[in-house]
Formats: sequence, structure tokens, C-alpha cells
Amino acid sequence: MSLPSKQQGLELKTLAVENARRSEAGDALAPLRGDSLNALEAAVFPDRKTEQWKYTSLHPLTDGHLRTAADGALPEPLPNLAAHRLVMSNGRLQENLSQLPEGVTLHRRAGQRDELLTPFALYNGAALTDAITLEVAANTEVSAPLHLLLHAASDTPAHCQTRVEVLLNPGSKLTLIEHYIGQGPVLNNAVTVIEARDNASLTHYRLQSEREDTLHISTLLFRQTGVSRIDSYQLMGGNRLRRNDVRALLEKSGAELNMQGVFVARGQSHIDNQLCVEHRVPHCTSNQVFKGLAGEKGKAILNGRIHIHEGAMGTLAELSNKNLLLSPGAEIYTKPELEIYNDDVKCAHGATVGQLDAAQQFYLQSRGIALAEAKRMLSLGFVNELILALPDESVARWVQPWLAGELSQYPGANEEAA
Repeated sequence: MSLPSKQQGLELKTLAVENARRSEAGDALAPLRGDSLNALEAAVFPDRKTEQWKYTSLHPLTDGHLRTAADGALPEPLPNLAAHRLVMSNGRLQENLSQLPEGVTLHRRAGQRDELLTPFALYNGAALTDAITLEVAANTEVSAPLHLLLHAASDTPAHCQTRVEVLLNPGSKLTLIEHYIGQGPVLNNAVTVIEARDNASLTHYRLQSEREDTLHISTLLFRQTGVSRIDSYQLMGGNRLRRNDVRALLEKSGAELNMQGVFVARGQSHIDNQLCVEHRVPHCTSNQVFKGLAGEKGKAILNGRIHIHEGAMGTLAELSNKNLLLSPGAEIYTKPELEIYNDDVKCAHGATVGQLDAAQQFYLQSRGIALAEAKRMLSLGFVNELILALPDESVARWVQPWLAGELSQYPGANEEAA
């Protein structure tokens, strides 16, 4: 399916602006909403000529998702991956289901706008009805992970705006599990902003396990304004439309960023990952390792960009993306990019797309293992290195059945060797 025409892009923008103008929010959100609305009115919505949206169609949004706010109920029981949990449903904080660990303060506000550049991030800010900012106290190590459960649901095409901002003050340490669930034809348009100051450390998980009929467009922004370390693990399943814009800004010498991820597109699902790491100052380090799987008619995209700004000498930056096609009808598109304005840097990137080894499949079949199970075992082996590296036990326990389900949900499809 092609991208919307320019006229359809304008119609989607008009709907977004009209919906944002109808939104109501408290005084704490009014400045952000007004600023974002002004920027949204000047923004250009993507159409078929927009390079960054080359492989992702916004046609599903023409079903009317931008007209109605989601109001579906939370499922029971709720997933619980940590002793402390915050729950947002359809963009609103559920105070009765939320509990904060000691050292973390919650504010019902949001203020970040200047580095959020995509039209959907602007739409999020303009249409907010609720938002939370989590602040970790200086020189505080939060002993237990915080499970941030972000839910969206609707029986008819609808949308919600989910907004979370996290501030790690100097010397703080936090493990954050950002976990998306949802069902029905609902668009969760989400923005997460994380700022790490001097000597702060963050272990971040992003789990995306909404059902296949949902839509998800999100912006994740890391800002390392101090000498800090962020380790991010992103585990993503495809759905009707999934778009992840991840942008990292390294703004103080000595900052270190590590991102690892697994993404899976099965059936007719879609997932588009757009990664951009900006080295704005000297002597920072970034490392990205992502693995993708696509089967049946699934489509997966990863565009990874490393931008070394002028004056950012001594940069160390690497990107690796390896992908596996499980079926002849699946599609994977990968494009690593390096944009470098310095000579004194060490950068590397690599991308591969391959198929399951027929000899390995035959070997497993010769030992009495059915072809579908053999393909599942080999697929698990392909990503196992990243899965075993997960440091949090509760996430590691969650990911095993999640990944097994993603890889076995179409056990009878395309039994021929890939």
C-alpha cells in the first residue's frame, strides 16, 4: 500500500489540528499544548514523497482514528513486572493502580518540546489531556525497577495521547520498564522523553506487545546532558501500523549510550524503526545492535543514522543490524547511515538480510522435529544472544513466552523452507 497523497496528508493534519483544539487540559499542560499546536499548524504531515516514510503507509489512519478519543477498559489481570508500577490507560494516569518507589517523585505535567520534531510528537503535545513527569532525586539509587504500564484500547477506530517524561538528577540510578499493551483499532500516539544528568545511570526497557489490530506511533527521546550512561533494550512486535522514532542526543563529553533491540513482524503486521544518534560534543560513545525477523507477509524496517557533529572529535560509534526472513513473502528494509563532520572519529556500521539455513532445517527435521518447530528453534537461536544479555530477571522471564508466541503464532504458514 502506498503512502497517502499530499491531499490525504493535509486531511490528516487538519484532523490532528482540529482534535488538538478540542482537547481540554489543566493549567500545567496549557503552555506545552499552545506551543505544540503552533508548531503542528506549521508542520508537514508525511506523504508518499517523504523519504523517512518511504516504506510506511498512513492509510490506516484514514479509517477515522483521529476523530475519537479511546475509552476502552483495562484488561484483567494487569501484567506486573516489578514491585512498583505506574499505570496509564488511554493516556490518563490511573492513580489507584500506581505506586512509586522511594526516591522518585511524580508531577502531572510535561514541558519538553524543543527537540521533538516529528508531526506526531507535535500532535501529542497539542492534544494532551494528561501527562506525567518522573523525577529521580539526586544521588539516589532506586533499588527496584519501576514498571510503567501504558495501555490503550477501543472497540472502534480511536486514538489516545500518551506522554511520559523522566528526569535523572546528578548521581541517580534507575531501572525503568516502559511496557505498552493494547487491543482493538486504537492508535496510541506516544512520546517518552528521558534526560540524564551528570553521573546518572539508566537501564531502560521498551516492551511493545499490543495486539495485531492496534496502531502505535511513538517518539522516544534520550537527552544526555551530563556525563551519564544509558542502556536501552527494545523488544517490539509488529501490528497494523507501528512506527518508532528513536532519537538520542549526546550533549556532554563522556556520555555513553548502548541500545539493543529485537523486532518481529509476522502475519500482515508492520514495524518501522527510525533511529538517530547525534554526537554533538567530543569524546562520547554509542553502540547499537538490533536484530529483526519477518515472516508470512510481515514488513519490517530499520533506518539507523549516526550523526557526528562538527567538533565532536574522539567519537566512538557503532551500529549493527542483522535480519532474518522467515518466509518468501516477508519484507525487510534496512539502511545504516553515517553523517560525519570530523576526521578524528572511529565509526562502523553494518547490515545484513538473510534466510534460515536450509541445511540446518534439514538436520533438525532428520532428528524428528517438524519444520515449523525447526524454524522456530533457529529463529530463537538467531536472537538468543541479545535475549540472554537482558540484566533484569523479570523482563527476561517475560520475554521468553512473548518471543515464543511471536514466532509460533502462525505455525502452519509457509511450511516450505525459507
